[in-house]
Amino acid sequence: MPGRRHTGFKSKAQWKLFWANPRLRRYARGKAHATKGGKVTRYRRLPARKGIRRR
Repeated sequence: MPGRRHTGFKSKAQWKLFWANPRLRRYARGKAHATKGGKVTRYRRLPARKGIRRR
């Protein structure tokens, strides 16, 4: 996305989807860098899924 800032990943599920899908992979690196945290903690601090309420 030229000229646009990426927003970070919201969940681990979204992370996996972007890296697995060839159409989305072009944006995955930008989103990964926009995710807060260090290189290793970026993925670990994400929730498994966002928006699903579990009891």
